[in-house]
Amino acid sequence: MKIIFSKGRPKKTRGLSGIVSFEDAKDALPAPVKKALLSKKFLAKDGESLLVSLSGQTFLLIGLGKREKFTLQKVRLAAARLLSQAKTLQEKNVALNLDGFGRVFPVSEVAGAAVEGARLSQYRFDKYKSKKTSGVFALEVLTLHSGDNAPSVSKRMAEAQIVTDAIYFMRDLANEPPNVMNPPYLAAEVKKMAAKNNLDCKALGLAEITRLKMGGVLGVNRGSAHEPRFIILQNRVPKSAAKDPIVFVGKGITFDTGGISIKPAGDMDKMKFDMCGAAAVIGAMKAIANLKLNVKVIGITPVCENMPDGNAQRPGDIVTFYNGKTAEVLNTDAEGRLVLADALAYAKNFKPKVLIDIATLTGACSATFGDLCAGLMSTDPALTQRLKDIGDKTGERLWELPLWDEYFNLIKATYGDIQNISKKYAGTITAGMFLKEFASHTASWAHLDIAGTAWNEGSAKPLSPIGATGIGVRWFVELAKHYSR
Repeated sequence: MKIIFSKGRPKKTRGLSGIVSFEDAKDALPAPVKKALLSKKFLAKDGESLLVSLSGQTFLLIGLGKREKFTLQKVRLAAARLLSQAKTLQEKNVALNLDGFGRVFPVSEVAGAAVEGARLSQYRFDKYKSKKTSGVFALEVLTLHSGDNAPSVSKRMAEAQIVTDAIYFMRDLANEPPNVMNPPYLAAEVKKMAAKNNLDCKALGLAEITRLKMGGVLGVNRGSAHEPRFIILQNRVPKSAAKDPIVFVGKGITFDTGGISIKPAGDMDKMKFDMCGAAAVIGAMKAIANLKLNVKVIGITPVCENMPDGNAQRPGDIVTFYNGKTAEVLNTDAEGRLVLADALAYAKNFKPKVLIDIATLTGACSATFGDLCAGLMSTDPALTQRLKDIGDKTGERLWELPLWDEYFNLIKATYGDIQNISKKYAGTITAGMFLKEFASHTASWAHLDIAGTAWNEGSAKPLSPIGATGIGVRWFVELAKHYSR
């Protein structure tokens, strides 16, 4: 699908045209459309739509609701709704008038959000289908119209294209079946991506991980037939921008059975998505490199498989991490924090000014927020607010949970320094407290728990089909843009 920008009002063309309206702005609709509405009911409520045929042209009217509740996410959803209707009508050419969104946000931001909504809604993973869905029907052109020709519009649209390309790549990685996606395979795919996108890549193997005494990664991977990998990606920037880097760390469990503390059989197939944190970091690094942001960014992904065999890690084992701390493993299904601990400790070598980890970490987080929000814990109030603002902007919301010192008592171990599950409750927070022990080398650290938001199951959503959602990529890109200088 080609997406283009055109200055001025849309001219009469064949195809489907989208017109948006706030509840209090129906009078601003084109006169012929208003006339056609005399016999129909359209209140422009949020999410409301109405198909209107007029003088040989088809319009989809899309309601935005109240102006004071307008967000960029409504732009994305409007674009997705328009393209969904085009598919139903088999219309390959679609136009959207951006001026109906008003001037609540700059037209460049509206255009960028429209591109994101259009592209995210069209993603499909049909690699293993004998008949490809993309061969049945494909949109050809989406034209975005506006009377405002701000120079930043084309730039913002190009950025949105780069970011959504990265989200496509991230979704592709996470959607691969576990008989294909294992640590060596992921490392090979990341190396190929890095070579094409001006990124430096190292993928440490078993010997190097063992030499570095990364007991968390080694312990989790003990039951797997596949060797682990520890992937480090870095963008290339001038020396003037190479100091004080941002470091992103993503959990990369390519399949999680729970190990000896094995999970129930129902829905275990979804555990191929336990690498969505790593995939988000990898996708973000691809976008950051192509956006040529002038800030040093490093992506670290510890990658392994949590399987039960005769050599698997046992409940009661004690592991020693890269930084010398020890943990008593009381439940082998709380494995994500073990591999992240090594990665967070290793990040000290880069002296980060900001350190953020992302993981499908706790069922308690999805029980708390469902699929509407991700959990956020941080040692830096300014970083917390920035991430929450980014979440509001991208439509991938974050909500803060506390890291009060008293919670640490729930993970004090009998035989080691800490234990990998809570003694009683507060599962999401105590997982954050565990990770905090390995991030003390920086004053600005945050932990993002995407357990409830990393994948869709059951039915598709407007901006993502069943499978990996791609959450996290835009958080990291927006944060890197903030620090770019």
